[in-house]
Amino acid sequence: MQYLHPIFMLALLAAVIHIHRLGKQTLAINPKSPEADQHDLLLQQHLKLSKLITGLIFVGLLGGIFSLVQFLQIQEIFRRTYGHGFAGAIFLGILLANMFVGKSIKNPKRAKAQENIRRFHFYLFYFSLIVALYSVISGMRVLIQGPAGL
Repeated sequence: MQYLHPIFMLALLAAVIHIHRLGKQTLAINPKSPEADQHDLLLQQHLKLSKLITGLIFVGLLGGIFSLVQFLQIQEIFRRTYGHGFAGAIFLGILLANMFVGKSIKNPKRAKAQENIRRFHFYLFYFSLIVALYSVISGMRVLIQGPAGL
C-alpha cells in the first residue's frame, strides 16, 4: 500500500510529459495547412488534460501526506523526507502557475510578447521537470533509507 503514491505520481509525471508533447504538437501545426482544424481540438485537449492532471497531482500530494503519516509513521512530513514534501508542493505550484501562463498566451496582441509568454510557459515546464526529478530521488530515498533523523 505504501507504493501506491509513488506509482500513481510516476504515472502522473508521465502524463505531464504527454501534455507537454501535445502542446508542442499543437504549436507545430501550420495555420495554413490542411491540419489547421486540428489545432483548436488539440489545444482544448491540452487544456483539459492539464486541469485533470493538476487536480490528480493535488490528490496525489494529499495521498503522499496520508501515506507518510499512516504507513511510515512520519509526523514531520516536510522535515523528515529529505525535502520530498516540499518538492511535491512546489511541483504542484509550478503546474498551477503554468496553467495560468498557458491561458494568457493568446492575450498579448504583439507577436513578440506572445512568443515571450510561450517561451516562459516552456521554461516553467522544464523547471517543473527538475523539481519532479528531485521529488523522485528524494522519494526513493525515503522508501529505501527511511525518514531522515532529526
